[in-house]
Amino acid sequence: MMSSTLRMVVARHRLLRPHVFMSCRIAMAHFGSSAPNRQRPLKHASIHAEKIARPMPKEYDEQGREKVSLTERMEELGLCSQRRANEMLEEAEHFISLNRPEIMKEQLEEVIYLKCKAVYRRGVTVSPDETDIEIHPGTPIRLSKRMSELGMCSRREAAAILKAAGEFADERYLKNLKKVIYLRGKPVMDGAAVKVPPTEKHIEIRSGDDPPEGESKEFVLVPYENRPWEEIRGDTIVLNKPIGYVSGQEEHQHVPAVRLLTRDRIHLDYLDEKERQPFHHKSSDLHFDKWKFAGYDMMANSVPKHIRDTLREDELKEKSRVNVETLTGYAVAGRLDIDSTGVLIFTRAGIMARRLIEPNSGIQKEYIVKVQPAVRPTEWEHEMGLTRLPPPTKDLSVLLKKGNRLLNQPKSLKPLKVAEWLEDDQNEGGREDEQTLTMRLVMVQGKKRQIRRMCRELLGWHVVGLVRTSIGPVRIDTVPEGKWRPLTQREVKAIFEEQPNTKKPKRRR
Repeated sequence: MMSSTLRMVVARHRLLRPHVFMSCRIAMAHFGSSAPNRQRPLKHASIHAEKIARPMPKEYDEQGREKVSLTERMEELGLCSQRRANEMLEEAEHFISLNRPEIMKEQLEEVIYLKCKAVYRRGVTVSPDETDIEIHPGTPIRLSKRMSELGMCSRREAAAILKAAGEFADERYLKNLKKVIYLRGKPVMDGAAVKVPPTEKHIEIRSGDDPPEGESKEFVLVPYENRPWEEIRGDTIVLNKPIGYVSGQEEHQHVPAVRLLTRDRIHLDYLDEKERQPFHHKSSDLHFDKWKFAGYDMMANSVPKHIRDTLREDELKEKSRVNVETLTGYAVAGRLDIDSTGVLIFTRAGIMARRLIEPNSGIQKEYIVKVQPAVRPTEWEHEMGLTRLPPPTKDLSVLLKKGNRLLNQPKSLKPLKVAEWLEDDQNEGGREDEQTLTMRLVMVQGKKRQIRRMCRELLGWHVVGLVRTSIGPVRIDTVPEGKWRPLTQREVKAIFEEQPNTKKPKRRR
């Protein structure tokens, strides 16, 4: 057997020179004087050293040509020197051995990509005419994340498309899929864990029966709002939410607003007959599904009495609610509490949801708020440390300033765009403490119960009615309460035309 000392030296020479191995003569010369009494172990060691000294088998490409090393090919293409390429590969190999992804992301400044895949080891060979070699700053990211950054779709949507394509082993079966993701002209069939360079742009979403004609170097990404209207029509709808419905999921016997998205509640009076036809047809882009209501939820205390009175006795029973069809695949974009009414948007396009709810979107929201003088702090406010409320004031300029904070909130609120009293304020009561006034607020932020808390903690007013009249260009002036409608093409384009709020870089001290 090979001695431990000889094994260490052989391993050392293999690391220093991967393609040149130590021969038996070098090993004998190295250990002859220091170990004269170990001829037998060295004899067996020479056999192993001869096996190690055998040259590596040559690799050939599909055309029978001998492959060359990746670093040599990079130097031929003028990407970088062979020494610099070896340094990048050695550094990447080191961080991979540590098994610390967070350190690798911070330390690796440049990564070599071969056919859109990161190379983290040395000794890689390529064809002598290989050209798909790139150097990108930063480590690779998931394809779904890159598509979300480009505004093509959400991460969840991209992952679902990738997962569906990954179930097929042959490209011929992809024609049965409605959507397929193509990376540089080739379909992605390796699942949702595929990673790409952080600056990759050659990504397409196509129908399975309409593959691209090879890779196009002049690929231009089509933004969501500029896609064919037939493709995105019906992706986003707006509901005029009544009081008593929660915007999210069902909880505490409160009915979710998604229960109102039924066929009989769609409002299309603003469209002509030709534009209505795609939404009335059963094979339209609006997908409805049957599900089961809980029998008690329609009798919950959160549902107003005038809504419960409109329901027949058999409609309140569990068995009659089985065949109700509601809109499926839509998620709410934003929130509207149970005591508020007005605009509530649902969408099945992740890029639209991200555009509507991201903090720096810059999309303005308009509210009409009815207030009365606040009398005393609530029990919850006492528990949070608020012992008294400010006296009611009609000076709304405080809402337009920076630095306002709510109780027990570390971050300050963004200043409102508009805060004004409406001229049709009416004194409904005879006394001063019973008057009801109306204000109009326009803001770009939307924290939980922000308006109600601002009015109480900053102005001394108690909100008795709150209506959201618009989100950006989307309004519900003609939509009755409890009904919904799809967004128009003009509204979709206008949402993405809103200029986002850009943060100014902080000055270094």
